[in-house]
Amino acid sequence: MDGVKEWFNAIPPVSRYLFAVFLGLPVLAAMHLLSFNYLYLDITYTFKHFHLWRLITAPCIISSLGPMFLFNLIFFYQYTTRLESINYSGKSDDYLFCVICITICNIIFGLIFQYYFLGTMTIMSLIYIYSRMNPTGTSNFYGFFSFKTIYLPWVFLVAHFLQSGAPPYSDFLAIVSGHIFFYLTDIYPRANGVPALIKTPKFITNIFSSGDRNPNNVRRDPRTGRPIQEGGHNWGQGRPLG
Repeated sequence: MDGVKEWFNAIPPVSRYLFAVFLGLPVLAAMHLLSFNYLYLDITYTFKHFHLWRLITAPCIISSLGPMFLFNLIFFYQYTTRLESINYSGKSDDYLFCVICITICNIIFGLIFQYYFLGTMTIMSLIYIYSRMNPTGTSNFYGFFSFKTIYLPWVFLVAHFLQSGAPPYSDFLAIVSGHIFFYLTDIYPRANGVPALIKTPKFITNIFSSGDRNPNNVRRDPRTGRPIQEGGHNWGQGRPLG
């Protein structure tokens, strides 16, 4: 148990709690302590009956327990941890703001197109942002073939299609959500020499204690959370997809 506790505490703060919620909700539902009927996104229940918690639970639910759930949870853990540990190192408040922004976009798409559980959309949006922040890295699909990390969300989209057999419309919309955030915070500002069009609000920054921020922006190993002792700047290493 001490090893599990140490592993869990080494996960960056935002990723740690997101992982706990992504795993915990389906487990509680499987134990009949919660019902998915009270967790999915529905415009009538959410806004007419004021079930506002659905705006939080729906983006954190992948599916019920099973192979598809495990497949997505593994990728969620891998890439949300790397994103916060490497690209948002010492800036967990900015990472939380990123998650909130893409979640708002995905909720809007979910309400328009009637997607009830948005967990896979959350994962796809984060994977897209990871791919844009680490475009020159190399990933591989179960060791069968390698590709640039910039193509990672599209490989993930095809994998979802092959697994489910359904057109991956929600995955594409999740990529759009991720691109909106990346465009407002990176593409447009860099192209025009201006600050990011949206910034992390002060109240979010205040949530985090000084222990959750890293003013020296020290990179950390996404698996252990320990500082990486190396010189220069590195956009991240390629990792196996799976």
